[in-house]
Amino acid sequence: MRTPFTALILFFTIAPLTGCKDAPGDDSAAVEVDCSTRPLTLPSARGEVGGAWDAVNGRLVLFGGDQGVPVNCASQTEFVAETWAFHPDCDNFAPIVAEGPSARGRGAVAGDGTHLYAHGGRFRDGTSGAYTLHDDLWALDYATDTWTLLAESGPGKRTNHVMVAARGQLFLYGGNSSTNGASFTPLSDLWSFDLTNKTWTLLQEDAGPGERLFHSAAISPDERTLYVYGGGDERAFTGPFFGDLWALDLDSMTWTELSDGRESGAPAARIWAGLHGLDGQVLLWAGHDDGKLGNTNELWTFDLGAGAWTSVTMGDTLNSGANGFCDFPADFVTPDLDAPERRNAMVSALDGDGKLWTFGGKTDCGIINDVWSLELGSLAWSSRSKATTGEICQRAFAECETLCY
Repeated sequence: MRTPFTALILFFTIAPLTGCKDAPGDDSAAVEVDCSTRPLTLPSARGEVGGAWDAVNGRLVLFGGDQGVPVNCASQTEFVAETWAFHPDCDNFAPIVAEGPSARGRGAVAGDGTHLYAHGGRFRDGTSGAYTLHDDLWALDYATDTWTLLAESGPGKRTNHVMVAARGQLFLYGGNSSTNGASFTPLSDLWSFDLTNKTWTLLQEDAGPGERLFHSAAISPDERTLYVYGGGDERAFTGPFFGDLWALDLDSMTWTELSDGRESGAPAARIWAGLHGLDGQVLLWAGHDDGKLGNTNELWTFDLGAGAWTSVTMGDTLNSGANGFCDFPADFVTPDLDAPERRNAMVSALDGDGKLWTFGGKTDCGIINDVWSLELGSLAWSSRSKATTGEICQRAFAECETLCY
């Protein structure tokens, strides 16, 4: 069912947007911006991309990813080392030209408002063969747009892991250590990185949720709790996936399973979703489930007091199953045209003004490069930058003979 969702915005202060202010967080009179002077360049469509919200400049920052266009749902691996910023005042992209991490995808990316942090990931030159995995940790300073190498090594080379920033530290959990693109070696270790001392510490060799990859993580607004949701294990190519939600108390370092994902009314288990900690709630967005739908554009919340999931918006609705692997009929879904395309492996970030932002990711029709924002108070999605590829035909045409065009 749909919910009014009013409780979701308790920790936000919402103000009408009247223009571009002198500086982020400045309450002085808004000044007009000449958007005609902004660049018209766009990043290529890409999945397996990382990003976070820049509170210093009021923009969405993106790093890395795989721009190889999938063939029969198989990635053609063309990794990038690019850093981009999306500016909401003019809804434009601009590249951040700075020497930093090498080209990669499936790394762990986190932000604390002043920096973007990137760890690990994978790379290969070409579309076949073993991957090179990384273990380096980098920081992008939003004030100067410069990358700094914080550590050359640490928890071990890995991909498909998660990382969050809190309490002057980075917390990193799980992932995959296999260099073989056809198999997975899930990890279950939990690490912290002290941003002052620049040191890694192993906190738990076998963390509560166990071995997993393709999972999602978030931090609570008070930075007392780390949340982990979903993902998969060595069977992550086909499922079943995980649908459980866990909480780590960062004071006692104890794990609690909040939901096993099998109760009535819970979202379908999924990988590569967006997860965000709110006041009294956890927000779940998109991802790829292990049912007939696959990629989703759903929004869910988990009420921490009631211990229950609520469907906020259902997004596209399934009409019929796929004809076969990577073979979808034209009427596979009835699209929710007021919501973004269904996706996984995208950027998902909260700003400080009550909006959820999303960029890129993997879709039924390949990869995508659009930007959308969601007002958490009204539940209204806004298209901020159109996709150049990756959307289903029904989003552009009334009659379609195939799902993609």
